[in-house]
Amino acid sequence: MKKVLFVVLTALLSTTAYANNCAIYFDLDNFDKAFVACKQEAEQGDTDAMINLALMYDQGDPVGIYPEKSLYWYTQAAKQGLVEAQYDLARKYDKGEGVEVNKEKAIYWFTQAAEQGSDEAKNYLGLIYYKEDGVKANKEKAVYWFTKAMDQGLGEAQYNLARMYDKGDGVEVNKEKALDWYTQAAKKGVRVAQYHLARIYEAGDGVEVNKEQALDWLIQAAEAGLGDAQYDLARIYDEADGAEVNKEKALYWYTQILYSGTYELQKELGVIYDEGYGIKSNKEKALDWLIKAAKGGFRTAQYDLAYMYDSGKGIEVDKEKALYWYTKAAKQGDVISQYNIANMYYKGDDVEVNKEKALYWYSQSAQQGVSEAQYKLGFMYGQGDGIEVDKEKALYWYTQAAEQGFSRAKYDLGLMYEQGDGIEVDKGKALYWYSQAAEHGFSEAQYHLGLMYDAGHGVEVNQEKALYWYTKAAEKGLGEAQYHLARMYDKGDGVEANQEKAHYWYTQAAKKGNVTALNLLIKTAEEGNDTVQYDLARMYDEGDGVEVNKQKALYWYTKAAEQGGGGAQYFLALMYDKGDGIEANEEKAIYWYLRAAKQGYSSEEGYSDHFIEQKLSLVTRLAEQGDSDAQYFLACMYGEGDGVKVNKEKARYWYTKAAEAGLTSAQYDLAFMYRAGDDIEANKEKALYWYTKAAEAGFVQAQQDLAFMYEIGSDVEVNKETAFYWYTKAAEQGNVWAQYKLGVMYDEGDGVEVNKEKARYWYTKAAEQGDGGAQYFLALMYDKGDGIEANEEKAIYWYLRAAKNGFSNEEEYSDHFKKQKLLSITRLTEQGDITAQFHLARMYDKGEGVKVNKEKALYWYTKSAEQGLVQAQYQLAYMYDKGDGAEVNKEKAAYWYNEVAQEEHTVAQYELARMYDKGDGIKVDKNKALFWYKKSIDNGNTEAMYNLGIMYYKGDGIEKNSELAKKYFELACEQKLKKSCDILHKGIK
Repeated sequence: MKKVLFVVLTALLSTTAYANNCAIYFDLDNFDKAFVACKQEAEQGDTDAMINLALMYDQGDPVGIYPEKSLYWYTQAAKQGLVEAQYDLARKYDKGEGVEVNKEKAIYWFTQAAEQGSDEAKNYLGLIYYKEDGVKANKEKAVYWFTKAMDQGLGEAQYNLARMYDKGDGVEVNKEKALDWYTQAAKKGVRVAQYHLARIYEAGDGVEVNKEQALDWLIQAAEAGLGDAQYDLARIYDEADGAEVNKEKALYWYTQILYSGTYELQKELGVIYDEGYGIKSNKEKALDWLIKAAKGGFRTAQYDLAYMYDSGKGIEVDKEKALYWYTKAAKQGDVISQYNIANMYYKGDDVEVNKEKALYWYSQSAQQGVSEAQYKLGFMYGQGDGIEVDKEKALYWYTQAAEQGFSRAKYDLGLMYEQGDGIEVDKGKALYWYSQAAEHGFSEAQYHLGLMYDAGHGVEVNQEKALYWYTKAAEKGLGEAQYHLARMYDKGDGVEANQEKAHYWYTQAAKKGNVTALNLLIKTAEEGNDTVQYDLARMYDEGDGVEVNKQKALYWYTKAAEQGGGGAQYFLALMYDKGDGIEANEEKAIYWYLRAAKQGYSSEEGYSDHFIEQKLSLVTRLAEQGDSDAQYFLACMYGEGDGVKVNKEKARYWYTKAAEAGLTSAQYDLAFMYRAGDDIEANKEKALYWYTKAAEAGFVQAQQDLAFMYEIGSDVEVNKETAFYWYTKAAEQGNVWAQYKLGVMYDEGDGVEVNKEKARYWYTKAAEQGDGGAQYFLALMYDKGDGIEANEEKAIYWYLRAAKNGFSNEEEYSDHFKKQKLLSITRLTEQGDITAQFHLARMYDKGEGVKVNKEKALYWYTKSAEQGLVQAQYQLAYMYDKGDGAEVNKEKAAYWYNEVAQEEHTVAQYELARMYDKGDGIKVDKNKALFWYKKSIDNGNTEAMYNLGIMYYKGDGIEKNSELAKKYFELACEQKLKKSCDILHKGIK
């Protein structure tokens, strides 16, 4: 059926014997069964069934076309207030579809639908009054209905109203309003609005000329299939009018036009045959058509032909012919051809170098506004390159190119003004042009700005700005900037000293060949910094900024490895394994491999096959020699079945050997085996013994487990004093659970004397690591002044963080706290606290302690979302999607759903999939719908299971697959989704 079914299964809630049958069969495109069900339900008064029945009579599936019956059921549904039926009925009377044209009835039913909120009906009424279509023109009513429709975001109405303001048709000309409504419509995907916007920005009609925006809107209109836009876009890419020449894109858009029969030229045919785009490639025909078009004086064909000879694209390179055809096109004013000829003469590209001719053609191209040509002229005059030095002309052409946004020209202008190169020194202008280039990402300009702010050249010293611009340039890989940035962090020059960052940037600078940075790194490495030792080793190993030197790499890897650097140990093992620049040594290879694995570098990638095959025997040999790391590794291999058959007894044996040698990780794992009875006989005494050994050696997880055992009497007698002791040991090493438990023990006097100050201390430690329980109790203490000084601000701060972690019970808080909560949260939000912003938004959204205010909710959700809070991003997406306190904006909804979906939020993934699936305010994209449905299903979403089942059943944008459809229906049914079960009960195969 051509018309999209609007009755969805979720709307069907009846529990009668035939309930849902009409909609279900419709949803599955089973129109034979749908007809029987819909007829019965329609006769019983179901309006959804009426309109479905009308559709079947209207479109002839499955009973044939019956206009009278179709009209009857549309009318019945419309009389009962079904807005879709009213709109469809109005269209029939308006267009005379299956009934005589009757404008009076059309207007009546359009009005009925419009008054019930149908935006399409409002827009249609506007058009009727605007065009004098069967009624007397009434521009006032046209504006009224267009405005009504556009208030709900209907793009077509926005476009129609924009056109009226643009032309002053029935209203006073207002270019500002026209631009606004064209833009709103364009964002809704109305292609004629997009095309109008492109022309407005191209011509500067009521706005400043903006070629970039013009091109962007033109592309959108062309992609939507508008022929005029496709033609204009093809010419732009073909002739470099507002965009860089891109023959591939030009070819694409010409091909779209040719398919539609809008435009055909010899040149375009030549290009199509050349590329084989949409037809079989035929280089002979391509060349033939291009030559015909070129000989006929078609400028772009001449350029294309020249380019083919120049680049050897599809034909043999022939620079002489390239020059010939470039010249032909250039003489007709083709600016790119002029520029390319200039380049050929400048570089001597299979022609004799001729700077005079290069200058001539650069001038021709430059005078037509080609910024690259303007820059080249500036360079030639500035350097005296083939011509006499003329700083004035250099300045002129650099300025022309710079004003068009050519970053290199901006930078060179900055240099001229800073150095007084043939002109008077002007630090202010130097700063201006450097800034212009820097803001467009030109790294040399960013570096020079850093220098100016760092040294106070022409500006006040500003270390903060120096740091900013050095960082920008450094991140783009400029070695000089990396060195200066490292120096600032090294010396604490205008920034807090940070040796880690200093070493990082010195390393980057050294890799770019900065000798001073390299020497500083070597000095730091010799002082024992293992990170720098490792970085130096990598540089010498890879020849990154220095000459490859395996001996130096070995030296620095060894230094770093001996200090416990896992990465250095890994690469050292590789070198010994493969004999990479050094003598191979199997024993040393396995020695360092084991130590790297202990640090988490256990990947076997890069090692030789021989090494991997011999790993078990090598590890066993070392283990038998008493190497505790090898013993532990061997135990893990047997315990986990890593390269060997699982053998818990051997695992226990080697864990014991390593544990007896004092390896704490082995002691802990052995304790766990004895406690759990992991394929060996459980032994509580031995478990306790090894937990204690590991704990006494400082193994934090053993300390926590031991404390818990004594606290609750698990496999030992309850001993609060011992529990307290081990919790303290673990807490002092940063264990968050132990910190929280200590807070509770001091707070409640559980096994220790009550000490509120210590309770506050440990709660704070745990809270700062994100423990929700600690945050909750800390908030209570600050609220009530429970043994500490009350602090309203801290109470609300920790209350918010606890609430974010699910600890939101307010029953225990003071009445004063509850009253002051709004004021306190508001104060924190204004200070930029994103958690407070989200909480305040929820209060206004749900009316929690304040009057509902969706506008304020939207504002604070936005603030929090823009700072990356996932919960706020989801709420924002929901509001824009459903129009909940905000004007419906599907584009913004899709944007925020996408942000949240990336964080594995199943509902956001589903909603995003649904929007792509149904084209709900965004362009239909079945591949993206499929992707996000699957993501959502992975996270357990039943609606996604059902919708994916429908896609596979119908072959909707993907290959039809009844087996997969059934699988997803069954998954959803297992989760009690009734509509999915209903489909299965109808006998889906």
